[in-house]
Amino acid sequence: MARIYQRSGKKGVYWYLDYAVDGRRLRKRVGRSKRLADLALADVQVKLERKELGFATKDRALPVFIEEYLRYAKANKAKKSYERDVLTLKHFTGFIEADKLSGVTATQLEAYKSHRRENGAKPATLNRELNTIKAMFNKAVAWGALADNPAKTVKKLRESRRQIRYLSKEEARTLLLAADGRLKPIIETFLLTGLRRGELIHLTWTDIDFKNKILSVQGKGDWQPKDYETRHIPMTPRLAEILLNHPRGEGSFVFVNRQGAPVDPDVLSHDFLKLIRGRGIKGASIHTLRHSFASHLVMSGADLYTVQKLLGHSSIKTTEIYAHLAPDYLKAAMQRLTF
Repeated sequence: MARIYQRSGKKGVYWYLDYAVDGRRLRKRVGRSKRLADLALADVQVKLERKELGFATKDRALPVFIEEYLRYAKANKAKKSYERDVLTLKHFTGFIEADKLSGVTATQLEAYKSHRRENGAKPATLNRELNTIKAMFNKAVAWGALADNPAKTVKKLRESRRQIRYLSKEEARTLLLAADGRLKPIIETFLLTGLRRGELIHLTWTDIDFKNKILSVQGKGDWQPKDYETRHIPMTPRLAEILLNHPRGEGSFVFVNRQGAPVDPDVLSHDFLKLIRGRGIKGASIHTLRHSFASHLVMSGADLYTVQKLLGHSSIKTTEIYAHLAPDYLKAAMQRLTF
């Protein structure tokens, strides 16, 4: 869209041309003549229609740009996300034959999808790889190295909805009765908050507001929660009781090992698996405790939006894996509709 308008200056009234190209707004002074401004407007409108206007892009060598993007990812993403980007782009450069960014086409990317599927990549894995590739080319466009993202038309694969494994209340009680004094408060905190493993391990006493009964998940030092999002979880009376009675060491972390250091994630998962195997509970892992928190919330009547916020999901689609546990929530919502 383009237009002309007048503006007064020190030396009189001038006509200006106002239009946008590639998302950037431009204003140019034409002169004092309305006729000249009309001609300039008509010329720009024709060029915009023919896509003859635009900003020149600086094509880059593909390997060089990938290195630049990975430096950006290392500085701005969580460690695991960065490591996943490195692996994805290793697969990508091992297949794509292009020297320049502009040499990568949608056809090549579709061939890459087929290649990865033929070599055993599961739909969920491949979709995460496509997210990385699309994000990289989006940055190339944003940084002026490409005019358009070749991956924008490449569709993700349909993923089969997996069955969510959660603990029944009987299984949860069995584990809590069997857990030792170090593991029990950890398991119960998982069940009452839905924290991710890394979030619980990095939980500090300053994250807990006993006065207002709020537990906060927030970044600290060289650790950040997923998507760098801070969230606040109201504490149940039982959770407040557990944490109030939990011994405080000399450090800042809530859960520590016998030496007073933060709990090692691999050791925690190993100890949990040993506990559940000893009680004959199958198909579960430490992450099952997070699923158990969400599943029982939904079954107790909590809406999916609330569960999304408590879990820290960036998209409601992720939370919808629990929707089948609340078969009556749509019916209940309709019953509240009146005019």
